[in-house]
Amino acid sequence: MGSDIVKTPVYQVIEHDIKEKIMKGELNHGDMIHSENELKEIYSVSRMTVRQALNNLVNEGYLYRHKGKGTFVHNLKIEKKIQGLLGFTEEMRRMNRKVSNRLISFEVVKADDEVSEKLFLKKNEEVFLIERIRYGDGIPVLFEKLFIPKRLFKNIEPKIMASSFYDYVEHELNIKISYCIQTVEAKSANQNVAELLDIQRHAPVLYMTRNTFLDRGYPFEYVKSYYRADQYRFIQHAVR
Repeated sequence: MGSDIVKTPVYQVIEHDIKEKIMKGELNHGDMIHSENELKEIYSVSRMTVRQALNNLVNEGYLYRHKGKGTFVHNLKIEKKIQGLLGFTEEMRRMNRKVSNRLISFEVVKADDEVSEKLFLKKNEEVFLIERIRYGDGIPVLFEKLFIPKRLFKNIEPKIMASSFYDYVEHELNIKISYCIQTVEAKSANQNVAELLDIQRHAPVLYMTRNTFLDRGYPFEYVKSYYRADQYRFIQHAVR
């Protein structure tokens, strides 16, 4: 009686082995993997089989190719679901990523016309302007500028903004966050954003503006965010 065992294709074995090394931390972001010729010898297969495995891993986002240099490990992108309303800390927790923040500036300024319109403020009313870098597993993935009405949050301190602002609003102040209006567009990083996010100048970034409202019906923040395009992808669930 013939065997019912179906052998796993070798290209899938190669994929599995490389994925496992990435997940275990044996291969990290930026590490160069073996060349096609080396993998061909290791697994005793054709170069075409090796190339199929690597192509699949590149398409899935595990690897990326650098022409003339080799194939390297790529961090999996952070998936941001734009139809929901989650703060950065909540997103990172769901992905089991370590969250950290670096506060760049914390000051009180007069709102310009754009910010006044978004936050339903009078002309020249004071707002907190907060700039911070958000990190996922130690990698700078997001730079944001927050504008917060001073009259709503008189007691905000820098230490609060060093962690989750949404946690502070909902759990410390017991105020319910309701909904947001946000826009996303592609941009290239200027010198300042590039330095803060540790990327090349003119590298692609995803620029988002978000106007967030409390259940009382008025906005409590206006945010301008720059997401590293090599670390993020936005997902939207659409229904016809």
